[in-house]
Amino acid sequence: MALKSLLSSLLLAPLALAHPGHKEAVHAHRALPLERRSLDHCSKEFNSPEFIQRTVEINGAEIKRLRRALGYEVDEKPKITPRDYLSVSRIDHKSNKTVTEGMDLSTLFSNYGACMLMPVVDEGPLYVKGEEIRKNITNGERGIKMTLAIQVVDYKTCQTVPNAYVDIWSSNATVSYPGMGDPNDASILKGTTLRGVQPTDSHGVASFDTMFPGHYDGRATHIHAIVWLGATKHANNTLTGGRAAHIGQIYFDQGLITAAERNAPYNTNRMPIQQNTRDFLFQAGANGDDPIVRYSFIGKDVSEGLFAWIRFGINQQTSRPLNPAAYWTANGGVMNPTGPISKLPGGGGGGGGWPGFGGGWGKRFAEKLGRKVEAEAELQEDAE
Repeated sequence: MALKSLLSSLLLAPLALAHPGHKEAVHAHRALPLERRSLDHCSKEFNSPEFIQRTVEINGAEIKRLRRALGYEVDEKPKITPRDYLSVSRIDHKSNKTVTEGMDLSTLFSNYGACMLMPVVDEGPLYVKGEEIRKNITNGERGIKMTLAIQVVDYKTCQTVPNAYVDIWSSNATVSYPGMGDPNDASILKGTTLRGVQPTDSHGVASFDTMFPGHYDGRATHIHAIVWLGATKHANNTLTGGRAAHIGQIYFDQGLITAAERNAPYNTNRMPIQQNTRDFLFQAGANGDDPIVRYSFIGKDVSEGLFAWIRFGINQQTSRPLNPAAYWTANGGVMNPTGPISKLPGGGGGGGGWPGFGGGWGKRFAEKLGRKVEAEAELQEDAE
């Protein structure tokens, strides 16, 4: 007991010396917060583009103030270090986020701190304008199911863009673009599989139930997308008017592509797989931003389905010219007589897929578009 009393006296001694003549209780120095609560519930707000941008602006202003006080020159222009396609290709885009039914999809984008302008490319040779507004675009197509969420933000303000329309299309697992192909085959133009339009919600998010796309010679595995602003929705569930503010392509991790291609019917495709880093358009798109989707498995592996998401930073003042291959009407597809397919020798050929698959036409088209993208990017840099 004597030893215990001595230890208590020694522990209390510093407190008595620090506050001579004051009888403050010891527990007062161990005061607890009035309310025990973390800020985890604020993660959505703290990770919002607006919050992040404002935080960066405030902290950056303080750093500039301190550097000026020390006599350093301060560059007033924000420094953004662009990514390059090789570093982008090395990123593992598989997310540890759990995707649940009915969740707020905007929470998936919390790890997208930046909102850079997504690279704009050509719409490609197989765009059909006027597709229906619908979420599920699979039409019973065989392949790996994938829900794709695309968030649209203004790259200058980092504000989300509601009431836009996102238009996507892609090849199927066995390498055809349903709804487009030989203009002499009327049945081809009746298809709408893996094509559709969705509006962005109040968080700027549009989502589709689609399939993981297949690969073909000359191009990396990809999905095409257009963002429409100011378009009018009609009673027949289609759009007219508006302007194309963004035309882009979406890509996937090479490891994910390899895993997907082991499954049927993808494994029946004997064409060589084009690596992302060897795709001219991927190089153009990934030299500046990251056009590869984040994703999460729905089940144990890719065969049971994917949830994928990506953010588009767009310039809302942009209006991109378009020359579709065909137009979707109430009576089916109608070829555009001045479109890219009609201009091909023999009217396209190919009998149901992208014409000229075996002859490297896809590669030549990609290289042509890549040169066009580079030239436009240089003009944009000069203008800024």
